[in-house]
Amino acid sequence: YPSDTKTIKESVRKVLSGRGAQDCDISIALVGERKMKELSRDFLKEKDGVHEVLSFPASGSSKDGVDFETAEDSRLQLGDIVICYPEARKIAIKKNRMMDDVLIELAEHGTLHLLGIHHD
Repeated sequence: YPSDTKTIKESVRKVLSGRGAQDCDISIALVGERKMKELSRDFLKEKDGVHEVLSFPASGSSKDGVDFETAEDSRLQLGDIVICYPEARKIAIKKNRMMDDVLIELAEHGTLHLLGIHHD
């Protein structure tokens, strides 16, 4: 899917550094509805769930809900963020926003989840 990956990466780096997380890795994938439904079914046990963004921490949980795995190069592996591109597009159209702005917002949201920050 077309996106400004450089700007998305910079934005995620700012979120991480603002929370004191440095030298860490996150993978971000842009997927279609079919893949998001598959992930929702397999990990959330939802039949037809299509979420805008899902976050998958690299391992179990600590007091904040997150434990970090360390790779061989000593960088923290925070986890994976999966963004549903068609859902992001619907948001962009509905809110009259630029597509890359929506993707950045969703990537930042997923990053906060990986850091153990959740909405109540």
